[in-house]
Order: sequence, then C-alpha cells, then structure tokens
Amino acid sequence: MIIGVTALDPTTDTETRLRHSVRRSTFAIVGAVALFVLYSVQPAPGPIALPSALRPLAEAIIAPVNVTTMLVAATAIAVVAMVRTLPYGVGAVLTLCIGANVTSAGIRTWVGDEASWALLPSGHLVAVAAVLGAALLVAAPRFVPAIRGLGFVTVVATAGAAAMVGPTSAFGLVASLGIVAVWWLVASTVMLYSPDAKKREELRPDTAAIAFSRRRYY
Repeated sequence: MIIGVTALDPTTDTETRLRHSVRRSTFAIVGAVALFVLYSVQPAPGPIALPSALRPLAEAIIAPVNVTTMLVAATAIAVVAMVRTLPYGVGAVLTLCIGANVTSAGIRTWVGDEASWALLPSGHLVAVAAVLGAALLVAAPRFVPAIRGLGFVTVVATAGAAAMVGPTSAFGLVASLGIVAVWWLVASTVMLYSPDAKKREELRPDTAAIAFSRRRYY
C-alpha cells in the first residue's frame, strides 16, 4: 500500500470538469456580450501618448508579426499537441488562433466604416496573444511558468508597439485582448476533456501499423 496516494474518483473528476466548463463558458459569453456592447456604444477613444523616439523600436517589434510567422508558430504548437498525444490539442489550437483572428477581422469589417480606427482591435496584438494562449493550452506543466512570463512581456511590448505604430486606443487594446480571452476560454473548455479522449484512444485496439510503430519506438 502506498501512503498518500489515492485514486481519483471518476465521478468527482467529471463533476469538476463540468463545473469548470460551465464557468469558462459563462465567462466567454460575458466577454462576447461586453465586446458587442463596446462596439454598439462606440465610446470616444482617448489617445495614448507615447514618446515618438520609441517609434523605430515599435516598428521593429511589429514587423515580424505577419501571416507567415503566425502560421508557422501555430503549426509548431499544433505539432507539440500531437507529440504530447493530446487528442483535442490541435483542435483547440486551431479554434483559438483562427477564431480570434477571424473575429478581429470581422469586427473591423462590421464597424470599420462607423467607428473610429482607434477603437478597432489591433490585428498584431490579437495574433500574438492568440499564439501565446495556444502555447499555454498544450505546453507541458513545467514550461507553463516560463511561457506565462515571456508571454506577458511579449504581449505588453506588442500592445505598446501597436499603440505607437497604428491608431489604436486603450479601448482597442482591451478589445484585442478580450477577443483572445473569449476564444481562449472556448478552447480551454475543449481541452478539459482531452484526458478523457486520450483514455478512450488508449482503450482502442491497435491497428497493425500502430502496433508495429509501438514495437519499433517503444
């Protein structure tokens, strides 16, 4: 008998996941409603005063944030999910990265002609925050603190650069992070059930190819 180690009650585990799912889904809905209200009311955005001497640095920070870079980063994170055998990992990564960027573009199309440009979300900030959020979803626990620390610094730097380079206000920056937060809550809700999916996969009989692969590499 091993002292201090107890089996996890499946019923309790399921109830805990359900509770977390309801909580995150509720926060996601509240965030989506808040974004809708923001762009329905369209408050007058105030300017963000930053030293003009920092503009070259801001442009250097923003320059690498493009479609190709973000696509490569998202693909790398999806590969990590597959290597870690997280059944829902790839879906969660795609849900977050695609959902956040499409929502940002959709808002710009929806209110672009009516709202001030400073009120619109920053595509650069949305893309960076979505990739970092996806990394948190599939990273091994020992890497999570480092990703959080580096991610915070990266998001702050990108937000400052976006405010310097583009006509973005505090409302626009908050909306950008709000969009990513909503989709992260959705994707993380999906990831709550990844352990169950992994167990189901392990219970399935191996095909000949999988059995050969197991014998070869393990």
